[in-house]
This record gives sequence, C-alpha cells and structure tokens, in this order.
Amino acid sequence: MLPPSLSKADIHLLHVFSIVVEARGFSAAQVILNVSASTISRQISDLETRLGMRLCERGRKGFRLTDKGEIVYAASRKLFAALDQFGETVDGTRGKLVGRLSIAAIDNWVFNDSAPITPALSEFARIAPDVIIELHSIAPGDIEIGVQDGHIALGIGVFHNEKPGLIYEPLKTERISLYCGQGHPLFEAETEADVEDLLPKANFCNRAYLNEGRVAPVSRGLRSTAMAHQIEGVAMLVLTGKFIGYLPEGLADIWVRPGRMRAVGNGRFDQKSQITLVRKRGEEPNLVVKTFTELLARACKNDLASD
Repeated sequence: MLPPSLSKADIHLLHVFSIVVEARGFSAAQVILNVSASTISRQISDLETRLGMRLCERGRKGFRLTDKGEIVYAASRKLFAALDQFGETVDGTRGKLVGRLSIAAIDNWVFNDSAPITPALSEFARIAPDVIIELHSIAPGDIEIGVQDGHIALGIGVFHNEKPGLIYEPLKTERISLYCGQGHPLFEAETEADVEDLLPKANFCNRAYLNEGRVAPVSRGLRSTAMAHQIEGVAMLVLTGKFIGYLPEGLADIWVRPGRMRAVGNGRFDQKSQITLVRKRGEEPNLVVKTFTELLARACKNDLASD
C-alpha cells in the first residue's frame, strides 16, 4: 500500500501507468515514454507490488484494466490534475503564464473557424507561449463530467440541465436553423403550404445530448429513426437527403453556400441557442484560466458587435 506521503518514485510509476492506459497498451506507450516494453512491464509490476493489487491484464489477449486498475487510473488522473493546478497557481502568483490550459468546446465551435474561440486562442498563444494548450471537442455531457473531475479547466457548450457543482456563465447566443439536404422533398418546398404539407412526413434527426421535444417544439410528433451524438453527425445525416435536423447557422453555411443544404421554411423554425462557459464551483481560477476567460469574453463581444 502506498504511504500517505507519495514519493517521487511513486508519482513516476503512476505516471507510467497512466500513459500505458491512455495508449491502450505497452507497445504504443514505449514510443511515448521512449523506453522498452520490458522496462514498462517492470515498472507496472513495481507499482502493483507497491499497491498490493493487480492493475491490468497483459498478454496474448491484449491489454485490459482490472476493476481495481480502473479505480487507480481515475485516482491518478485526479492526482495529476491537482499537481498541474498547484504548479499553475504557484507560477500564477509570480505573474508568469505557464502550465497547462485544458479546454473542452462543443464540436461545431472547433469545426467552425469563425467561432470566437479562434481569435481568443490566437491571442492567448501570443501572450502565453509557454502554456500547453489542451483542446477537446466533445459532447456537452462529457464536457460537464470533465470539468467536474478536474480533467478540464473550462468548458464551452450548450447546457440544458445545470449541475450543482458547476458554475455556468453565458457567453453569447447563436442562431440555429432546421435544415434539409439536397434531394429531400422539403428542399424544393417554396411556399408555406408546401412546408406544412411535407414537414409531418419528414424524418427528424435527434441530438442525443439534449431533449429535442423540450428545446425544439417542431420535432414533437415527427418521425425519428436517427440520433447523433455530435453535431457533425447531424450534418452528415441531413446531407443524405433523408433527414432534417437542427444545425448552427455558422456550421451549416459550409453546405448552404454550394447548394447542398438549405433551411426548412426559409428560417421559419429558427431558434436561438445560448453558448455557455462552465467551470468547477469552489475552485478559484488560476492566472492562466483567468487570462483565457477574459480573452474569450472579449472575442464574444467583438463577434456580437460585428453581427
């Protein structure tokens, strides 16, 4: 069992173990760690001896964590997140921007180069060249989980069910529209009567990460045989010409301009979507996080002014 006070050697072994887990085995991990597979195997065995438990199965059937290994890996992630936070806080008190900035953004913001996060990141990289930026593109629910467990410092997304352990700060609103792809009957619908006739027959693509019936009233009662967990999935299904679905205007414009997609009813079903910044409650942001938050807020205001 590890002592209450971890040694440098203990932390190193936990680091090796975490790399192996994230690389999904010894072969890929040896490239990252720049050591042989036999050395990694010995280090994992040393850690298992220290802990008094089997952490993983390795052999012909491949690499797999044991139940106890899953728990140790989760605890290791929290440990390294706390160590990063400590280092960033100490350096921040000296006014130097160093350390790591971990951000998770909804997929369409990463995919859309006109999103405010782009100029914010550009300016941040200019003034904080020594900070390691870690950018995740994941679904809103996964963003909240990452912020809660400390793996992610800041999350940017659309959140409909706020969690008590998180702080939500509005950034800006975006317009989303109901779209159909070329080849869909609604694509050629020009009059309101045509839309009224064809819409009830349409197949609606649900966004898995929210309650469509609550946030998109037009979807109630519509047939739905498709669900997407990322916004790119909605776009892909709409482009088949067999489904309709909601997309942010900035993202959909990529396909609207060449005529592969269009808004149903000429924007009649448009909605506003609140983009929100989320961070963990009870933790004072360090200088790195504060700096990026200020740059992002400024970029959102500039984007709003240019609309």
